[in-house]
Amino acid sequence: MRLTFIINAFKNKVNNHRKNEYFILPSIVHLIKYFFFNDYRNYRCLIDPPNHLFYKFSKIIKYFSFFLKFFAKYLQKKKIFISINNCCNYSPGHIYAEIDQIKRLQKLEDKYLDSTVWFTTSRKEILGETKEIFENKNFKILFGGIKRIVLTFVAMKYPFISIDGSISHTNYFLGKNFSHRQVFNNFPKQRSKLLFESYNYYPNKQKLVNYQSKTNQLMKNLKINSKYIVIQIKTEKVNGTIEPLNPFLLLNSIKYFQDKDYQVIFAGREKFPENFLNKGIIDYANSRFASALNDFLLVGNSSLVISSASGFCSIAECFDKPLLITNAHHISHYSGRRTIYLPTLLSRKTKLFNAKIQHQYLCTYGPDCGYDTFKDMYILHMPTSEEILMASKELEKMLSTQIPPLSILQKKIYDKGDCPLLCENLSRIANNFLEKHEKFFYNDI
Repeated sequence: MRLTFIINAFKNKVNNHRKNEYFILPSIVHLIKYFFFNDYRNYRCLIDPPNHLFYKFSKIIKYFSFFLKFFAKYLQKKKIFISINNCCNYSPGHIYAEIDQIKRLQKLEDKYLDSTVWFTTSRKEILGETKEIFENKNFKILFGGIKRIVLTFVAMKYPFISIDGSISHTNYFLGKNFSHRQVFNNFPKQRSKLLFESYNYYPNKQKLVNYQSKTNQLMKNLKINSKYIVIQIKTEKVNGTIEPLNPFLLLNSIKYFQDKDYQVIFAGREKFPENFLNKGIIDYANSRFASALNDFLLVGNSSLVISSASGFCSIAECFDKPLLITNAHHISHYSGRRTIYLPTLLSRKTKLFNAKIQHQYLCTYGPDCGYDTFKDMYILHMPTSEEILMASKELEKMLSTQIPPLSILQKKIYDKGDCPLLCENLSRIANNFLEKHEKFFYNDI
């Protein structure tokens, strides 16, 4: 009992030091884990600089100006750019979206044409297995804490050799985090513009052919022998999920696709829902085959994806896969041309919401839209089983080579611009959902 108390007290102490951005105790814990736990060592570099290191020591780089300038001039001569602000390299959402953005910048902007990008990281949860997927002659991934520290400081001191595809709050140049509006409004608009201007460019798709034997083995291991769809859910409040959706609500849609001879694969890393038991659904998420590389292969070879609002969406979007995002209170945050939204609608007892106000709250109060800030805020509507089924049928039409045009109602709401991000991107809200909740998206309050 006393030992448990001591362990918990120590954990609280470490967490408190991390929260207050202290270095010593968290660093000691990291080193102990690194040298004594093989699993931990597989995913982290010996030196794994925390994000706040670059904020706290940004001012000292002036004392190394000579060395840093020499290095920057060399990189400039070789037309090498250092990826900056990519701090969430343990997340598939950040990895797929940010690397995709960098490659689109290389394709579209004159400054980066024919350049080489060095993407530094000290985290290997995703990139340890998928490094070769993302690399090409113009894009290199560099593992190592020292490399990350030195090259990041060079880019901070000399921004002209940096390239920024980040979608996070991190901003080393400012020395402080971006605002919520920048992250949840400006960044999605910038990404939408990139997707529109490079409409048919999906660099990950061409890498699938290099993994045919591994794909065949994965299909054999999972007993996938026909066309299939991928299902992913969130079981806790995280990312764009303010309240988890009951998996039971997906069963009608699952049966719809099974009746059309699709196999159904449960992906992600969440526990297999009890509602899914004995329904002929393959539990990849909790199998020994679940890995970053197999996530890539599984989504890449699927017909379509039904997902929660999480980083998993980015894998599908980077393949140009038909994607239905359910239960997202960040409305239209993803902007793929084959992406359909079924959002969660919020409101307050003292203030009636519409889509524009909900977006304003997201940009003001952050990821939860103020849900934990205001006691009178509540969930106005979550997607129903019928809405998910109708959206799934609409998604099925995205399997066509030709993208289906917007419905009359979708175009009406798109053109009016009351849903701030929707009018900026290529994705859409499910038509049946709009018919039932048109007032929320087409109403002046």
